[in-house]
Amino acid sequence: MKHTICCIDDRIPVSQYPEYFKETDIINEQVIRFLLVNNEDWEDSSVKSLFEYLLKNESEWAVNAFTNPAFYDNYCKEVVYSPDIFVYDWDYGFAPASSDSEEYLYEILANSYSMVFIFSGADSFDDIEEIAKSSKFATFRDRLELIRKNDTNCVEQIFAKVKEKEESNFSFRYGYSIIRNSNTAINRILSEISQLSIKDFILSIGEEVNGNISVKNEDFIDVVVPRFRNALQNNVEFDKLVIEKQKEVDLDSIKKIWAYRMYDETPLEEVSMGDVVKKKNGGYFLILSSDCHMNQFWKKNGGYVSMIPLKRMTSAEGNYLRKVMGMKGQHISSLTNCQISMTILPAVPVSQHELRDFIVLPKGILSVKIENTNSSNRTPLTYDMFKNYTKVVSILDPFKSPLIQFIMDNISGYGCPDYSPVLKDYLLKRINK
Repeated sequence: MKHTICCIDDRIPVSQYPEYFKETDIINEQVIRFLLVNNEDWEDSSVKSLFEYLLKNESEWAVNAFTNPAFYDNYCKEVVYSPDIFVYDWDYGFAPASSDSEEYLYEILANSYSMVFIFSGADSFDDIEEIAKSSKFATFRDRLELIRKNDTNCVEQIFAKVKEKEESNFSFRYGYSIIRNSNTAINRILSEISQLSIKDFILSIGEEVNGNISVKNEDFIDVVVPRFRNALQNNVEFDKLVIEKQKEVDLDSIKKIWAYRMYDETPLEEVSMGDVVKKKNGGYFLILSSDCHMNQFWKKNGGYVSMIPLKRMTSAEGNYLRKVMGMKGQHISSLTNCQISMTILPAVPVSQHELRDFIVLPKGILSVKIENTNSSNRTPLTYDMFKNYTKVVSILDPFKSPLIQFIMDNISGYGCPDYSPVLKDYLLKRINK
C-alpha cells in the first residue's frame, strides 16, 4: 500500500523559479523532481535528502509539499486532501510566527488521523519539545514526533518511526483504506440518486411545514447512512485485529472509546429523544419524548416533555442498588441486559475532561411543561425555549433505540405470575437433562 506524505518547509527552493511555479500552490512530485535536478545547492540538505529518499522509493510513497502551513490550510479549504504523514518544519523566514506554527500544528492533528513529524533545525528545539509535550497536545501524543534536522540519520529516524506506528496505531494503519472506501461509497450513493432533480428529491423525502415541503439534514442522512454503513462493512477489512485477553488495561482509554462510540456532543438547536440534558443548578436527565412528536411539540405533546432522571453513580448509589434493588454480583453486559428495572449509562462526557457514569431509573419518569411563546403550535421544541436546561450529549444508535425501548418496557410492561418452586425445579431439570 502506498502512503501519502506532505512536507511543509520554507526551505524548498520553489520561489527561485517564479516563471514556472506559484509558491502558494501545492508542490507535486513533478515539481520536486525539477527542483532536485535543476538546483544542487539546497539551503537545507536534510529536506533535499528527504525528497531524494521518497522519490527513490516512489512505489511506496506519494509526496506533495508546501512552503508554509498557511498555504496548506488555504489549499484544504478548496480541495479534499488527507495525507497519512506530515513532515512539519517549525520556524519560517516570514509569517507565520512560532505561535502560529503551534496553532497550525494543532489544527492538522485535530482534523486528521495523520502522523506528524516536527522536522526542525531551530535553535529553540527545546522550547518546541516543551510545547509538543504540553497538555494541549496530550491527545495527539501517540501521533506526534520530534526529529532534529542536524542529526546525521534524521531521514532514517522518520521512516523507522513510520514502520513502528504501522504496527501499533489503528488510525494510521487503516486510515487510508477507510477514507478510500468511504469516498467510493459516497460517490456510488450520489451516483444512484443523481437521476433525481432537486425538486424530485425534496418531494420524495421532504415533510410539509406551514404549506411548504422541506428537507432537513437528518432526512438526507436517513437515506445515505444505511447504504454507507453497508458499503464500509463489505469493503474495509481489519486483518490481524486479535490480541490475547489482557490482565491489566487502561480503563480511562477504554471509557474514552466507549464515550466516542455512544455519544455525540454536537450542539444542535432542536431537543431530541435520547438527549442527555443538564438542569440549571443541578440534575441530569434523559429526554424520552419521541422525535415524531417533537416536530410539532405543542400540537402533539401539549407542551409536555417527558424525561428520565439520571443519578450519578457513586459509592452510596451503588450500595442502594445492592441493598434495596437486590443487585449483587450481577454483570450488566449491555445497556438493556439487566436483571432489574434499571441500567447504567457509562462514561457520559459531562465536560471536556470528565466522564461520568449514571444510573437510569425508568420508574422515575417525569414531565416538564414548556410554555409556547410562538404564534404556531406546530413548531419544534428548541433549547432556546427549553429554559433552564442545556444539552450535554445525544445518545447514538445502536444504543439509543434499545435503551428507549428498555425504558418503555419497564414503565409499562406487563408482569406475569411466578412459577411455583416445584415447577421451577422441574423445568430446570428438564433443561439440564
